[in-house]
Amino acid sequence: MKLNGKVSLISACGRGIGREVALTLAREGSKVVINSFSEANTQALAQELDALGARVVAVAGDITKSAVILKMVAAAIDAFGKIDVLVNSVGGGAAADIDDKDNPLADVEALWDGTYAMSLKAPVLMCEAVMPHFIEQRSGKIINMSSLAGRPGMPHVDLVPLSASYHSTKAGLIRYTQVLADQLGRHNINVNAICPGIIYTDGWREISEAMVENHPRFKGEDPREWFVGVGEGRYASEGMPQTAMRREQTTGDIAEAVLFLASDAAANITGQTLNVDGGMAKD
Repeated sequence: MKLNGKVSLISACGRGIGREVALTLAREGSKVVINSFSEANTQALAQELDALGARVVAVAGDITKSAVILKMVAAAIDAFGKIDVLVNSVGGGAAADIDDKDNPLADVEALWDGTYAMSLKAPVLMCEAVMPHFIEQRSGKIINMSSLAGRPGMPHVDLVPLSASYHSTKAGLIRYTQVLADQLGRHNINVNAICPGIIYTDGWREISEAMVENHPRFKGEDPREWFVGVGEGRYASEGMPQTAMRREQTTGDIAEAVLFLASDAAANITGQTLNVDGGMAKD
């Protein structure tokens, strides 16, 4: 197994990409420390991992809060004595609708604060919390989950939820990854980022179903069909290009990329941003 004996911390893995990453790393022999905001989702995943025979520690809570981050890192050290892999799967934000006549910028401020906290601040704090352990043991793998939204080649940026705030913070995470790789390379620590393509996760399902329900021009459509080859279905009429692979992308595609970067096979790869998008972006 590629990660036999390793210890992996995975944030925001109650569902979607993070959940698949946790399952994949555990199947490859890693002990796992998992987190999600939802206590129910965290415990459900812990039970699933336990059924696989994995050793697992579950820490539910808001990963944008430093207290939760420190608790997660401490739990890993207490249970397993070390940390080998950090996967920052957290990202996103929450749209704000604040009616404040005295502050017309209140909703914009709340949107940017929320998106920054999830898409940039939380990964940075996680890295800072884990780095001393990696430096002391002179080894470690950091994998930051960015997005095609953070890349200059991302087409039709208006189709990505949260738009400017999400694009900007995900771009910031890519640059942070590059700088951190330069700083930590001398300590034998690899730092890389992954940019997933458009995948039918639970989050995208909720967004697309809401669009079908609330927007007349989407009535009667099957939202899942928008994600097959991306440029097929609804996105074709919106002008979104097809992926080169012409197939639906999955959370498993991303998890396998994380596994590669976490493994010894990627020992000489650092400071890189890997698009896992079926050939959608061309930069």
